[in-house]
Amino acid sequence: MAFNIGVNVIETDGTEAPTVTGAAVSVGAFNVLTQRGVPNTPVRVTSFVQFVDRFGSYFASGLGAYLVKGFFDNGGQTAYVNRVVDPTLSAADAVASRTLPDTGGTNATLRLEAGHRGQADPGAWGRGLFVRTALSASASGRLRESARATITGSPLSATVNMSSPPTLSVKVDGASAPTALTFVSTDFANPAAATRQEIRDAINRQTHLLVASLGGNALVLTSTGERAAVGGGWTGLQVTADATALGFAVMANPAQGTPVALSAGGTQLARPDGFDVGDALIVTDNTTTARVRLLSVDRASGAVTWAPDLPNPGAFTDLRAVTVSNAEFDLTIAQGTGDTDHAVETYTGLSMEQGAANYAPTVLNNPLSGSRHVRLVDVGTPSPGADRPAPTNGFLSLQGGADGTPTATHFIGDPSARTGFFAFDPFDVQLVCCERTDTAIAQAALAYCAGRGDAMFVGSVPEGFVDAGQAVAYGQALQTRKAYGALYGPWIVVPDPIGTGTGPQITLPPVGHVLGVCARIEATRGIWKAPAGDEANLLGVLDVETRISDADHTDLVVNGGVNGIRPVPRAGIVVDASRTLSSDPRWRYVNVRLLFNFVESSLRTGLRWARQEPNRESLWSAVEFGTVTPFLMGLWRRGAFGTGSPEQTFKVTVDATNNPPDQVQQGLLQVQVLFYPSRPAETIVIVVGQQASGATTSEV
Repeated sequence: MAFNIGVNVIETDGTEAPTVTGAAVSVGAFNVLTQRGVPNTPVRVTSFVQFVDRFGSYFASGLGAYLVKGFFDNGGQTAYVNRVVDPTLSAADAVASRTLPDTGGTNATLRLEAGHRGQADPGAWGRGLFVRTALSASASGRLRESARATITGSPLSATVNMSSPPTLSVKVDGASAPTALTFVSTDFANPAAATRQEIRDAINRQTHLLVASLGGNALVLTSTGERAAVGGGWTGLQVTADATALGFAVMANPAQGTPVALSAGGTQLARPDGFDVGDALIVTDNTTTARVRLLSVDRASGAVTWAPDLPNPGAFTDLRAVTVSNAEFDLTIAQGTGDTDHAVETYTGLSMEQGAANYAPTVLNNPLSGSRHVRLVDVGTPSPGADRPAPTNGFLSLQGGADGTPTATHFIGDPSARTGFFAFDPFDVQLVCCERTDTAIAQAALAYCAGRGDAMFVGSVPEGFVDAGQAVAYGQALQTRKAYGALYGPWIVVPDPIGTGTGPQITLPPVGHVLGVCARIEATRGIWKAPAGDEANLLGVLDVETRISDADHTDLVVNGGVNGIRPVPRAGIVVDASRTLSSDPRWRYVNVRLLFNFVESSLRTGLRWARQEPNRESLWSAVEFGTVTPFLMGLWRRGAFGTGSPEQTFKVTVDATNNPPDQVQQGLLQVQVLFYPSRPAETIVIVVGQQASGATTSEV
């Protein structure tokens, strides 16, 4: 490396090992039924407004909206929502749609389906969509003139008496008012004997809209086309007042320019701007119509070519009436009611020409900027300009669409197809929930989280478990030695925005609210704080389905592994316990499970830098003292571990004892991290007793 004279500064990475950045925590995963949404495609949302925009609002057939609302109301920040649907329904039955005829009215050309940016969005929600189409043209032009409009007056004598000159009134190029050309004595050497040349020059000094010339002994007026170029029309001249002294009489009809010939394979246009290669064109004089596809356009000369050739260019008898326009249409989508006030999307200048930049399916099915309500399917036979949708008479509703009946299998999903719980595989989530309480679904969710190793299932006892014994039995069926999940119950009562009557309410599983509480506690206290106790109150909850006694709650927690949701005076309705479904005491508490998930995920990401590095003492030292130990020290300082010094609460081993030569030979690096997690004060024992009085008596 060459250096400059003077001071040179070179930046290097140095010897410090990369630090560990804490993994994301409390990101919720909702495997639920929603009003709409592309199935088995989790979407990240950071507010209930975003959820509604993507998945719809409350609806009678599912609880997804209620659970997500509870999550955000209780402090949740980020969630991934996966819509579960019944895949046994055919697409034709599940997705609401409408097929539109072409302008001929005999053939289908375009099918609109409920969708989101090119993907089908099944469900009855699509019946609330309405569409309207109208024909349009973003570019239109006329044939270019081969000759300007010209008026030739009557022959004049060599001199004309202009002592009392007339006013020449001429309407130029269809102007609303005529142009008045007046003469003064200074225009002529001898006004009583003005020459034809002097009259010509006097006219030309007054206007740029027309040019006067001499044709033999007569004055000739020719439009310059300036006004026509601005308005896009034909040149035209019309004398509106007699000027017989100059050879002009009032004209009943204007003289017009002569258009260029219309050929079979193209023509020249007066205004070619706005036309693009590939456009479908409509060539018509309002009597005869032909449809072609634009092959080339020369904007300087106005020359355009098209195919196929016109069958009979001579059929266009009035060339001045011929217009060439691109065959486009406008599409408006309304939701809720078929009227303009409820329009949610409007697209103008769409084409049915494949390959065109404004090809309707390409525009509306774009995965980034396409329609959030419909997707388009081209079902017409390609024919230039003929397969655009006919204009509708007002708004038309989409038809069909069904939600079906998803089963437990559909919630569980297929790992190879990434459906159900497995749809969350590519995403960094920590808290997984579902609106259903089927034992099979809960078991599958626990297995899914255990397989991931970085997530925990938050489940609920079934609705209507008013008997603690039933809930205990349900929880016991899900317990394992090391379970990646916890159960909560009973169900909670919340306001129902779509209910009927006065103060409508709905009962639902508490999982969404509990996920929000976990996120709130993590943000305010840390992931190592148990998400339970008085500060773990459920916001937005009116009551619980069943109020349980202290004895029943103890039975639920100790024997069933079910954390009670209970009203507590001056605290509200709270999560009153924090146990997992693990039978092993080491993994008994929710905060322990969450802390280990957090540490494991953080280290997994934070040690990626060590891959492919030379596996020797320098790497071991960098991993232990430069990366892992500082990360654990930070957790210790914040109270994540139990009581004691750092040496007493965690230990990191990465040396020759756990990396012998045979293991190094295989390319393995083993890092052992042990720590003592903080555990909650679950049971508080207060001893109250009597003691002997300290008073004495004496006789006076």
